[in-house]
Amino acid sequence: MTALDGVLEATAQALSVRLESVFTSLGQLAEVSASILGTPGIQHSALEALKPVVDRVVAGQGGLVDSAGISVVPGVLADADAWHQWWSLVKGKLVFIPHNLNPASVNYYDYTDMTWFEQPLASGGPELIGPYIDFGGADMKVVTASLPVMQGSRALAVAGADLSMDGLERIFLKSLGRRQEDIALVTVTGKVVASNSARFAPGTRFEGGTPSKVSVPVTITGPANAPWQLVAAP
Repeated sequence: MTALDGVLEATAQALSVRLESVFTSLGQLAEVSASILGTPGIQHSALEALKPVVDRVVAGQGGLVDSAGISVVPGVLADADAWHQWWSLVKGKLVFIPHNLNPASVNYYDYTDMTWFEQPLASGGPELIGPYIDFGGADMKVVTASLPVMQGSRALAVAGADLSMDGLERIFLKSLGRRQEDIALVTVTGKVVASNSARFAPGTRFEGGTPSKVSVPVTITGPANAPWQLVAAP
């Protein structure tokens, strides 16, 4: 193993540990959410009880998570066809973020059409989506970690957390250290999450690879394939 291989392996491990921790927290949120949503005739106001759990998800990740909550599968609630129970950090405080869920409105936030909602329901497991611009929500570049909320084989909701791009970059750069090589953290679809070079801006498509490039996967328990990899470009 070369020195570069060792650094990439260590950086991948550091990222894996932090991402696993996020999904563990989301699993706890999903468990509590299932116990609430599985009650017949439940109304959306009951989801306010999730705030202490979301607070632990956000506070427990040391700046890596900006916001979190659940998005309910249509038809589960007795008093709302759809509901997006989401809190964000605003000036250090966890604040409920209302969304326009009226399909007749020009500003309708249709979370059911979002990849971070659709994909975990389709796969049945945890997913990492992005970076993407959340035009209907935060209007900023985010990565969303999400997983399904289930009652047996019945899907009730999706639990999710928006990851701070700055937080991901801090973990990446701290573990990577100073390197001569240009290194990028790249998604399975080829988007850059973080890098140590101006060549590769977060959110853009990685264009620096050749067949000889060095890469190491960032493994996470759950997804069938590693969603991200570290790539050293020539």
